Amino acid sequence: MRNIALLFLTLTFISCKKKDTINHFLTKPITQQDLKKNGFYHYSYTAILDDEDQVDDTIKSIAKYDMYSNVKPEVNKEGKLCPTQLWNFDHEDSIKKKKNIDYLKKELDNTIITYLFRNDSLFYKEINVIFFNNQNKNIPDLTSKEKILKYYHNIKISIKPLYEQSSTQNYPTIYMIDNHKSIIYYSETDNCYRFFTNYLNNSTYYDIREYWYSGDVFEMYYFD
Repeated sequence: MRNIALLFLTLTFISCKKKDTINHFLTKPITQQDLKKNGFYHYSYTAILDDEDQVDDTIKSIAKYDMYSNVKPEVNKEGKLCPTQLWNFDHEDSIKKKKNIDYLKKELDNTIITYLFRNDSLFYKEINVIFFNNQNKNIPDLTSKEKILKYYHNIKISIKPLYEQSSTQNYPTIYMIDNHKSIIYYSETDNCYRFFTNYLNNSTYYDIREYWYSGDVFEMYYFD
C-alpha cells in the first residue's frame, strides 16, 4: 500500500526558558496543553493515505500528528522548520555538527524528550538520555535493572519487569510501569538509556532519532 504523506510543518514559539515541572519518567498520560505550559516546542504535520485503487482520488485516511520536544527549531537546507539536527551529520560541515552537538550537550544536557500525538490522542513518548549526568537532579539514573527498580520503588510507582521479546531476566528491557508497558534500553557501561512508551498499542517501538532529529521531518503515516 502506497503511503502518500503531505507535510504541513508549523512551529509554535513557546519559550523553553519556562521551567519544566513535569516528571517525564511517570507513564501517566499528559496533555498537549501541559507540554505547552512547560515550554515545549510544537511541530506538526498531516499525513494523507491514498487507497491506491487508481480509479479515483479517494483518500483512505488522514491523520494529524503533533510533536512536542525540548529541542528548539532550525531551518534546514530546504528552508523547512524542523527540530535542530542532532543525528546523521555525514553530509554536513564540521562547523554545524560541532554547533549542534554543543547545543545537545550544554543546553539539553544530553537529554532529548519527545511526545507525539495522533489526532489529538497521545501516541508515544521517548526520552533519550545520551549520557547520564548525575549532577542533573531532574533525570534519574536508569542505566541498570537495579537502578530502574530502585527509582520507581522510591517514588512509590508500581513497576514489574516483563520477560518477552528481547527482554530477559538478566537484561530486562520491558517493564510494566503504573499499568503502562514501557521499553527501557539501557547501558551501564556507556552511561545512557532510552525510555519509550507507546500509548496506543503498548508495544511497538520507533527509533525516532531518524524521524525527527536528522535535519528533516520524516512525515510517515503510522499504522499502529
